[in-house]
Amino acid sequence: MPEDEVEEYLQKVIVNPELLENHDILDLANKDPLVLHKPSNNINTIDLQSILTGETDVYQGLFLLNQDIKINEQVFDTIWKQSDIHICCDGGIQRLYKYTKSKMSKDRSLEYIPDYLIGDFDSLDLGIKEFYLKHGTIVIKQETQMSSDLQKSISIFKLSFLNVLQTYVDPKKENFGIELYDGIHKLDSQYDKDFELMGQKKDFRVIAFSGLGGRVDQCIQNISQLYHTWLNYDTSFSKQPKMIFVNEVDIVFKVPKDGFYITWPTEWKLNEKSPVLLNSGILPIGEANHLKYTLGYKWDVRDFNLSMINGFVSSSNRFSCASGCYTHSVKDVIVNIELNYENLSKLLKVMNK
Repeated sequence: MPEDEVEEYLQKVIVNPELLENHDILDLANKDPLVLHKPSNNINTIDLQSILTGETDVYQGLFLLNQDIKINEQVFDTIWKQSDIHICCDGGIQRLYKYTKSKMSKDRSLEYIPDYLIGDFDSLDLGIKEFYLKHGTIVIKQETQMSSDLQKSISIFKLSFLNVLQTYVDPKKENFGIELYDGIHKLDSQYDKDFELMGQKKDFRVIAFSGLGGRVDQCIQNISQLYHTWLNYDTSFSKQPKMIFVNEVDIVFKVPKDGFYITWPTEWKLNEKSPVLLNSGILPIGEANHLKYTLGYKWDVRDFNLSMINGFVSSSNRFSCASGCYTHSVKDVIVNIELNYENLSKLLKVMNK
């Protein structure tokens, strides 16, 4: 985007025009002005509040992976209730049971019954599996080792999004009627074109709990899913992160290339005693990248080459603006945002009164 168009764009979309009179357009964040205006509807944007506090009209799936759940109880409850489908990835069912049985303020295991459990079940406690099976969870075993449990869950989500999975699920048949080796992937492949078409008419999103801790190989495998084709179809909507990892300390998602705006409520940033927003990183995972510019970070950059190999990674950055930040990269880039979930839960309690 030419320099004059950049200035005109930012004046209209990101900052209060009154602030531009005395500040350089690309040095605004370093002087810590406050972003006062939300972007217009046709700008590619995501509101962090919609991820963590509901109020979204997208079809949302919640995945629980095989790592300890350490999310604040109220945040967990909010995301669970706003999700349309709940899927446990193999040993993730044990993490859910442990969390709701003994890690919450009281035993709430019967309040959180997932819709599906899927995996090769190589790390599954049979007693816990029977507990959820008894209370309505559909348990589908898939023996193939050519895909991860997360990928198997993705196929479940896609078929549910199309509202066709119930056609094939039969509780009277072995394995609920799904072929034992890789039946769920075969069905997914069969409906791939339908999913692409539906994705152009209806928006969707996956929230994955606790997928980026633990072993490094599993972490990298999970991050690789952010680049898969099913998350990157062209749609009639503004470009949105389709898969978001919610971890103990941060959230992680892929930001589309070109202009992208991340927003949040001003109280997340301006409450000095209980801030929600902490550190952030812009990570060139997968391939080298180039940031044309950023706005709204404590350390904004312009014409910055990002590369894992050369060590040029924007990490431990902070936010200087009150309600949003903006990135403009040549290629899609991974962003992580560190959050104080305890402080967020305090805001949730106020909102829910």
